[in-house]
Amino acid sequence: MGKVKTFVQNEILSTLKGDIIGGISVAFVALPLALSFGVLSGAGAAAGVYGAICTGIITSMFGGTKAQISGPTGAMTVVLVSMVDKYGMEGLVGSMVLAGVFEMIMGLLKLGKYIRLIPKPVMVGFTNGIAILIFTSQFKYFNMSPLLCGISVALMLILPMINKKIPYAIITVIVGTVISMFWVPLPEEALVGTIPLMIPALQIPNFLALNIGDVIQAGLTLALLGAIESLLSAMVVDEMTNTKHDSDRELFGQGLANTVAGCFGLIIGTGAIARSVVNVNAGGRGRMSGIIHALVLILLIAVFGDLAAQIPLAVLGGVLMGTAIRMPEYHESVRLSRASKEAFVVIAVTTVLTAVVDLTFAVAIGVLISALSMLFSVANGYLEEYPVPTGENQKKIKSFSIQGTMFFLVAESIVNSLEVRCKGADIVIINVSHAQVIDITGIVTLGKIKDTLAQQGIRTIFTGLGEPGYKKMMALGIIDGSEHAINRGNKHEALLYAQALAHDDESTAKWVMYEHDVREDEHLIAEITEEGFLLDEDSSRKW
Repeated sequence: MGKVKTFVQNEILSTLKGDIIGGISVAFVALPLALSFGVLSGAGAAAGVYGAICTGIITSMFGGTKAQISGPTGAMTVVLVSMVDKYGMEGLVGSMVLAGVFEMIMGLLKLGKYIRLIPKPVMVGFTNGIAILIFTSQFKYFNMSPLLCGISVALMLILPMINKKIPYAIITVIVGTVISMFWVPLPEEALVGTIPLMIPALQIPNFLALNIGDVIQAGLTLALLGAIESLLSAMVVDEMTNTKHDSDRELFGQGLANTVAGCFGLIIGTGAIARSVVNVNAGGRGRMSGIIHALVLILLIAVFGDLAAQIPLAVLGGVLMGTAIRMPEYHESVRLSRASKEAFVVIAVTTVLTAVVDLTFAVAIGVLISALSMLFSVANGYLEEYPVPTGENQKKIKSFSIQGTMFFLVAESIVNSLEVRCKGADIVIINVSHAQVIDITGIVTLGKIKDTLAQQGIRTIFTGLGEPGYKKMMALGIIDGSEHAINRGNKHEALLYAQALAHDDESTAKWVMYEHDVREDEHLIAEITEEGFLLDEDSSRKW
């Protein structure tokens, strides 16, 4: 009993006041959207509302983000529309049930931290593409009453400019419905229709009668989409509330909610960013806010169900059009595109593919382009040269520092670059202390560099090798240990050693190599500088 009492105090009572206000506030935002997404999906307005109720309660109880509000969202609903067209209602129900099961499996396998690692430009392009799909899918409702739809769109855009805290979606629905009832009468087929107050019937799909391969693919698509959107919403809530969500528990909770919703033929949901933001801004901080939001939705249907039946579909279409216009991340698209040409390409490609081809294909291609862009940027920025001045009768020294990651992608490029840039040099210093990672291909490449330069009569000095890289180079015979102090030493020692060799002063070179620990004393380094071996203090500092 003590644990139950503590749970009630910590999880419920401590945030109850804010949760009540937040839950009530978000219910008025969620109702018109749930109705709209239900109609858009083809399953009907009731499926949208009861889907919001079901997922809202279960996810709040079992999810990993306390203040998050779940329900049908634009991205998920757009996919559901294509499911109905391809597989019919039974195929839709089957794919929704499997989506929930897949999400639970993701949570149990602790995949949350990997699923949310989607590059920002990809998510921006994806959001933009979803907005285009939502907007264009409303043309059939626009044609039912261009006037009502146009007024609804205008209200959805103007009201937030006046005050962002007002429930502009519900106000838009009320105004549009009143205009329809008194001035623009519409036939019954152009209205939402009756939303019965009842417990939805169980609709377990007959998977044996379905094309199971297609249904599994559809379910996996919905699961990945739901997981990504839910975890992004969870991160927004974390930032607003200074908390940290449990990604794996969030996936399991969302999956459980969607499995139950799917079994009853209700529209499945995800964590909804807009609704969660409304909840947090209104004071919601705990799990009760999502549950209260669902209970208020039931109350609204019970009290205003007859009025809800009179809502014109053109008005709901206007609500979604207005939502779609506000949905794209215009500022972020411009900001990222100005900062990086690669980001612009990713945003543009992902947006177009999402709107024209397929959502999951768009995300996959966007991630691939982002990854290739990153790899090529690494490959193009790995080698930096630092000048080393030498005397007229002295051997010429060139020094290079390998930056970033020395891996297979840059291997051939670095060899070709050094062949060109080392011409005319007698001694080349290669500092690898700034190469955070060197894979086995990178080690072999260093040996190839040494052999290539040796064929040109150039001596190569490596420096800054870590213990793993040093052992690998020894094992491959690239170095023999005779220059251990320099190979494992620092850049200053390598430069002193090279300058001694440039003067053909073997005794000094040996002293530099074997007494490197002693020479770390700044006074001795200064004395060597006065002897002329370190000819340019400024160039050493640049090293």
